[in-house]
Amino acid sequence: MGCRLAPGMRTIPSGARRRLLLALGVTLAAALTSVDSGSVMQRAGGRSGSIAAPTDAPRADPVAHALARVTDDLAYLTDPPATVETTPDPTVASTPTPTPTPEPTPAPTPLPTSRSTPRPTVRTAAPPVVDTSTQAAELRMLGLINGSRTASGLVALTLDANVSATARAHSRVEAQVGYVYHDGPDGTATARDSAACGTGWYGENTGKIWNGNVDALHIEFMSEPWVPIDHRTILMDPQFRRVGVGAVQGSDALYMTMVFCR
Repeated sequence: MGCRLAPGMRTIPSGARRRLLLALGVTLAAALTSVDSGSVMQRAGGRSGSIAAPTDAPRADPVAHALARVTDDLAYLTDPPATVETTPDPTVASTPTPTPTPEPTPAPTPLPTSRSTPRPTVRTAAPPVVDTSTQAAELRMLGLINGSRTASGLVALTLDANVSATARAHSRVEAQVGYVYHDGPDGTATARDSAACGTGWYGENTGKIWNGNVDALHIEFMSEPWVPIDHRTILMDPQFRRVGVGAVQGSDALYMTMVFCR
């Protein structure tokens, strides 16, 4: 709390004014009575001679004292002391706590729709064109196979046209992709050859031939060891009775597939 002077306050309430005037009257009457009483005592003392003679010390004038009191009281009436007005300190306005702005809730991200990965589409190739060069290569490979089998006392294989068509279809896809394989873009060897042979037993050899040198591929097959089962083991299997040979010219080589059936 603080305080300050109120400079404009020059009056007092009417009730207080009446009480103050009454007090002034009483004060003035008492002062006059005191003056009169003193005078009587002096006069009486002068007559009886019972009071000590006055001294030279100055005596206070009762009338002047009373008038001074009346003057002070009148000054209070006309010019009262400044009234101190207490005023409350200005209250520092408390800064309101800001209401937190709620963060916007992000819209839920929709889950990506699962899409099944499309299987690679293998175009159904047109039947391979068998020209004199590819047909000659197929017949040359058949002669080399049977020559090796008969030299070892095995039965020569019969050429199966339907199985040869399956072998050519596989060689054509190999020529398109540029490499040889058993399981790949056109499926598995089991799916292709089992159906072609019709007995559930099959064997498949495939390779590349450069510069028309069919003999080089056959020699490579026959140079392999007997174990593990490989090209030579399949070619010399005594259980096989039929074979299909299919050759297709690619951009880099001649692709040849041989499918053996029981």
